[in-house]
Amino acid sequence: MTTAPRARILSTGSEIVQGLYPDTNAQTLSRILFEKGFRVTGHSAAPDEPLLIEKALETAMRACDLLVVTGGLGPTVDDVNRDILASLWDRPLELNHRAEEMMRQRFARRGIEMPEGNVVQAMLPAGCVPLLNHWGTAPGFVLPPEHGHPVLVALPGPPPEWQPMLDAALEDVILDLFPNRPVRTVHTLHVAMTPESLINEQLADLFSGREGVELTLLARRGHIRIRLIAEGVDAAEAEGRVAELRAEVVRRLGANLFFAEGPEDINGAHALVDLLRSRGQTIALAESCTGGAIARAVTDVPGSSEVFHAGWVTYSNAAKARDLGVPEEILATQGAVSEAAVRSMAERARDIAAADWAVSVSGVAGPSGGTKEKPVGTVWIGTAGEDGTEANHSQFSGDRIAVREWSVNQAAELIRRRMCGLDRTALIRPERTG
Repeated sequence: MTTAPRARILSTGSEIVQGLYPDTNAQTLSRILFEKGFRVTGHSAAPDEPLLIEKALETAMRACDLLVVTGGLGPTVDDVNRDILASLWDRPLELNHRAEEMMRQRFARRGIEMPEGNVVQAMLPAGCVPLLNHWGTAPGFVLPPEHGHPVLVALPGPPPEWQPMLDAALEDVILDLFPNRPVRTVHTLHVAMTPESLINEQLADLFSGREGVELTLLARRGHIRIRLIAEGVDAAEAEGRVAELRAEVVRRLGANLFFAEGPEDINGAHALVDLLRSRGQTIALAESCTGGAIARAVTDVPGSSEVFHAGWVTYSNAAKARDLGVPEEILATQGAVSEAAVRSMAERARDIAAADWAVSVSGVAGPSGGTKEKPVGTVWIGTAGEDGTEANHSQFSGDRIAVREWSVNQAAELIRRRMCGLDRTALIRPERTG
């Protein structure tokens, strides 16, 4: 089996270590490098302080074959990366005239004369491969592995600039320096509202012991991703291994458990839209505690206009009665968070929108509003179709955001299982709050 080259990522910027911004650069870079056959052994961050950046670089350089550094290439006094990197690689900085001209043209297109302080961004280490910036001002660069150093890729901080820059660098320069990378295939199976512990029990022996394949579970508030990863000397070998592992997972868990498979970023709303579209059916939504989160998840899916007729966010009792026609007697005697209320909400939404299906939700998201009878996390979800109306009760854990996210995932899975004629009674009461 081909050994994957090691990669490390260093993000620089005081705003990162001060907690003002999440380090999304490291997250995206890790995914890109993993997909290209590298093994990311770690990422770190350093503030805009030369000594700390230099120490972070020296630590990272000792443990990788490829080092990617983002940030610190701008024109201000705290942009010190180019000087530190040129010093560590023992290369003087030289003016790259093409990079300078591109910056001047960019300012000219905006009708502004470029401040001469920006010229420093065109100072690059001698002999580097320049990564010209067509999307901003600061160019990046690649330095080869010499003096015991790894391959270095220096990139500006803003993702709209470095991502296309890196894409070009990978194809033109970087991948050629690592010709023996393994080929990876990743296939993801998506499960909703099923205990992670149950899946673990069924698949425990598949987590290790198989050459060239890896299985991991990623769980978040009712959505479990079963990631199947396979490596091979070529795509055919990797795909064959992942197909074999997929078949075994499906055999053990049953095909009906999965609401989708394939890409990593699919969610229950994607699967629901695809299912409705495949059947030529439509849906309406009536939401209370989720505040339109289900409608947003559905309408985030391209093509959802074909299947989504209408939605209501009836947060108050008055709105439920006025806009959906929920009987005031139900609201007065049983309350908005009740089986009767969500049944009425779903039925009325389906009728008014003239949709094939409707989903309703009402609950206590917290942190206040709970009672002994209906504590925070109490959620009722209704589903209405031509064959009648059903209601499901859950008691979710976690904060306001968690309760809403659990509710969205539960609602999508309930309507999917109902549309497919699958069991709805086995859906879990959440076992984790993260």
